[in-house]
Amino acid sequence: MSNLSLLIITTDRNFARSLQSQMQSSYPGMQVLLANNLMMAYNQAEAAQPTFAFVEDGFTKLPEFEMMLALFTALDVRWVSVMDDMASTPGRRSNPLLNVGAGIFELTKSDSPRQFVQYFDMMVNAPRRDAARAAPRATAKTAAPQPAAGRPAPVSRSSFKKMILIGSSTGGVEALRTLLSSFPADCPPTLIVQHTGKNFGTGLVSLLDRICAAKVLPANENQTLETGHVYVAAGQTRHLALNGRKPYRTRMQEGGPISGHQPSVDALFSSAAGAAPDVVAAILTGMGQDGAKGMLELRKGGATTFAQDQQSSVVYGMPRVAWEIGAAQKQVPLARMASTLLQAAKA
Repeated sequence: MSNLSLLIITTDRNFARSLQSQMQSSYPGMQVLLANNLMMAYNQAEAAQPTFAFVEDGFTKLPEFEMMLALFTALDVRWVSVMDDMASTPGRRSNPLLNVGAGIFELTKSDSPRQFVQYFDMMVNAPRRDAARAAPRATAKTAAPQPAAGRPAPVSRSSFKKMILIGSSTGGVEALRTLLSSFPADCPPTLIVQHTGKNFGTGLVSLLDRICAAKVLPANENQTLETGHVYVAAGQTRHLALNGRKPYRTRMQEGGPISGHQPSVDALFSSAAGAAPDVVAAILTGMGQDGAKGMLELRKGGATTFAQDQQSSVVYGMPRVAWEIGAAQKQVPLARMASTLLQAAKA
């Protein structure tokens, strides 16, 4: 087990050093990474791909922990939350994201060293997605055949006629991973606004680019929309918008929060109202109502619009409002959202 590695996320130095000593004593040669904030933890996990993580429970209550969850899922990193004591309230009781998957059990800092070792043993010996860990990006990016020497590359003949606009918030990181993993390399130009912490935008782009056959990149000023490209606005100080006329280009707008968010889904959707006949739009899981008013503008202008259904949403807030005000034409389960959007983009 010398190839095992461990990530400990805590602000308690004494606990971190004690746990590090315990684990290295039980597993000689184990690499132990220490992080006292989520940004540091995210960067270390992305670079080292640890086998397991002990996470101080307070971190699981932060909105930014959604990004850690998505990365843990992508890399098949097992984890468990560690509470200060038994009187503490577990984060999973207040965070709907923690009700599914790993992390549903807790340890406390007062538990014996043997309990930490036993839990670690149990989790690392459970069946793993070894193939996914070894090749997390086995997509059409690397699988696409290359033209023979001396022959021109084939011309793309994408059958898609419309662009796709997507807005999401709480639960949206994992929803986007699910959706984009089904997008082909020649997908329609796709613009996404995801609510996330200001320091996690780059990480989200990298995470989504791992699993999507198309090119995922951060949204910037004056990008010409291209087939096979996904433009993501997350953790930025400006709003993503569309220029509204062909050739369609991105615009980054200054200004304060719109519908309580920056970047805002409403800002993107409203900016595309003039191009509505060329738009397919979706609102995924999320808290609040950002995107609903903008989607209504799109629908009135001739866009095709969808909302994620209640059963598959982590938080049925944004899609609920979009449905109730008549902005969304249809509610769609997350498992069928990718195929629904792609089919609509061909019409």
